[in-house]
Amino acid sequence: MVVSAVGLWLCSSPAVGFATELVPYDDENALAGLLWERAADLLEARKGVARGRSDLIRARTYPNPSFEMAWNTIPLGRTNPPGLRDPLDQVPSYSLALTELIEIGKRQHRIAARSYDVERLGAEAEAVLGERFFTLLAAIGVVATNQRRIGVLEEQIRDGDELLELDRARAHRGEIAPLDVDVAEVEQVRLRALRDSAEASLLEAQADCSTLLSLPCPRFVNDEAALQFLTRTYRAVPATDPPLEEIFHQRPDLRALQAAIAAAQKDAVVAQRRIVPDVTVRAGYTYDQFTIAGNQRNSVAFGLELPLPVFDRGQADLLAARAAEAQARTVLQTLMESTPEHLQRAREELGLALRRMEQLDLGVAKARAMLEILIQAQRAAGISAIEVLVARRSYQDLVRERVELDQDAFAAALKIRKLIGLFPKTFSKESRE
Repeated sequence: MVVSAVGLWLCSSPAVGFATELVPYDDENALAGLLWERAADLLEARKGVARGRSDLIRARTYPNPSFEMAWNTIPLGRTNPPGLRDPLDQVPSYSLALTELIEIGKRQHRIAARSYDVERLGAEAEAVLGERFFTLLAAIGVVATNQRRIGVLEEQIRDGDELLELDRARAHRGEIAPLDVDVAEVEQVRLRALRDSAEASLLEAQADCSTLLSLPCPRFVNDEAALQFLTRTYRAVPATDPPLEEIFHQRPDLRALQAAIAAAQKDAVVAQRRIVPDVTVRAGYTYDQFTIAGNQRNSVAFGLELPLPVFDRGQADLLAARAAEAQARTVLQTLMESTPEHLQRAREELGLALRRMEQLDLGVAKARAMLEILIQAQRAAGISAIEVLVARRSYQDLVRERVELDQDAFAAALKIRKLIGLFPKTFSKESRE
């Protein structure tokens, strides 16, 4: 609890205003770079890429040859022929041998499988980056929306307090019923509850942002900056969806599945070829001192060793490879088939939000014009302050609804961008090299 409280304080305290430069909300490339360098799960994904590269280096490396030295035919007891003056000098032989394993029909496929693994791991690291990037943008969007929502609610609460005082005075004079004052008080309680809820959501979003970046995430400089962040995101969404082939190349999760299928196919080939035994080649030299018995003093030997695939013929590896391929292929097909439908729904959500914005903007403009007219009339002593406050509350209700529409459009835009894989990938270049 203490740690959480400190985290929330760091997110909201004016003392950490310097973090504005550390968390550049207006620069998506910089945000992606911070995630790539600091997010814990991305660091783990990058470590996985390094492990995949080490496996590829291992697959490309030939097995080390073996070197053997031997002292043979050491005499024990009587020698043949008997009576040798120095048996240890005249009888033993010395041999040197070199052995090397030669794979048959497997090496290139194993290298190809590990190459596809590196490609898969790199794409998976990019996919993690994309997932965390959109999670980060969503958290920042919640910060922006709630900051604007709090600003509108604060204005409504101030105007409501002023209107409530006027209603109490009118009720005291008998101009309105006391029940009307109770209704106004309940409305003020509701507005304060909405403001407190927005404040809690803002602090939670700041904490989520800080968790992702391991940096304090401040509020926006002002409500206008918060609005620009939201509108810049949903206004930058392409008007039309790219072809499915282009989406496939832009989305790293799809590319990772394709690489997983290719790697599994190569692993299956290696498993099937386990029935072909690998050859161990041996070349040796022998220096024999027992020439008195008619032995050859200098000789060489060549040999082959073939394991017999009687029991293990790669059955288990083949089963695992086929299962991995089937799983990746099923997930890939499901994602490819569902993407157009999900894109269509997200487009409909964005279009609906934008159309509602246009309609609501007209209402907000009319409400603002009416409010200005009433304010001028009040200054000319033509109407009471109560009418101005009521009109201002209606105007603020429309503004608050407009704030919600910005959030709806922002959320729909994030869905579209996520479905088409539109996010910065410059910082994940090393995962593909």
